[in-house]
Amino acid sequence: MAKKALSPIGDIVKDVFAKIESESAFSREDIDGYWKEFVGETGFKHSRPVDFKKKVLVVRVDSSSWMQELAMQKRKLLKELKRKLGKDTISEIHFKIGSFDAKDSI
Repeated sequence: MAKKALSPIGDIVKDVFAKIESESAFSREDIDGYWKEFVGETGFKHSRPVDFKKKVLVVRVDSSSWMQELAMQKRKLLKELKRKLGKDTISEIHFKIGSFDAKDSI
């Protein structure tokens, strides 16, 4: 049985990150930018995308009134996000109440 040549760990890590970046077509800045575009400056002050996994965008909002406001717009927001990200990229938006910082965005 022939032995496989060992690769330096730096090369392996570099390859893993390159694969992850190539699989993710959208950056944190892209999604934040789209969200801000769709909800406006005021909506963006009160809500922030914080996670995006398995086609579900999780958005944190700072109050129940903003959660209700965004929930009423959910269908429109989802339609716009599908248009920007691709219909097979996102299937749902979940809203959660909580505080957030700018660094909390996806």
